[in-house]
Amino acid sequence: MSGSLQQRMGQAQGAARALLSLAGRPTTVPGAVVLAYHDVGDDPANTTDYYVSPSRLRQQLRWTTELGMSFVSLAELSRRWRAGDDIDGLASVVFDDSLVGVHHHAMPVLLDLEVPATVFTVTDALGSSPAWWSGAARVMTRDEAGEMAANGFDLASHTRSHPSLTSLDRARLGDEVVGSRHEIEDLMGRLVPVFAYPYGHHDAAVRQAVGDAGYETSFTFLNGRVTPGLDPFKLPRLNMWQGQDKARLAYHLGRPASSWPPHQQNEIGHLA
Repeated sequence: MSGSLQQRMGQAQGAARALLSLAGRPTTVPGAVVLAYHDVGDDPANTTDYYVSPSRLRQQLRWTTELGMSFVSLAELSRRWRAGDDIDGLASVVFDDSLVGVHHHAMPVLLDLEVPATVFTVTDALGSSPAWWSGAARVMTRDEAGEMAANGFDLASHTRSHPSLTSLDRARLGDEVVGSRHEIEDLMGRLVPVFAYPYGHHDAAVRQAVGDAGYETSFTFLNGRVTPGLDPFKLPRLNMWQGQDKARLAYHLGRPASSWPPHQQNEIGHLA
């Protein structure tokens, strides 16, 4: 079966499953999903991409459980996936860039709903404006990041300064992936097994450096499902945004892994 035909068939399956889920009869799709957020807030002047209001975040998390998914931490999902355990029907929540809205607005929602989450943290940018994202709110401070960790949330590595890792020499690449891991482990007091590529950019050398740094899994910026047999350093996510309503979310959660385009496995991703 050609890839494009397989994708279309998978998309049709997603649409059919979405109708069942919206009717209160969710079906389990093989694999797990990682819901990837960025900033959360209610500032009408903030028009950056992927900016989600607290009320929409609450809705999307509730819809995810109503559609038959169960939340676990990203570290737990990664551990189960690596062990070959059943991960069908599982979902994890992550936030890229450690922006302050995650502390101020997302954390209360997550605590109220008892949903675990992982914050991919840019360690050298803590307390400052994100140089990589014009118009975005500041990065949370070290104390704010520590408060999230104290409330049971995981911090994970998104490098020290959010560069495009494919553009770095070997020494700088190692410093970005190793240094950030050590800083987060010092802050949390426990190991950091997961990593996310800034901008989604990665190639063979970057993946090798991430593995050599001691990470067990790393995540791209491309959409898809986490299923057995994938490269542990090229795992997909599902990017979340304000316009993701219940019907659209049901469709994406109902799509099999085969429905996503083959560029899922490209070495260079998109903006993150």
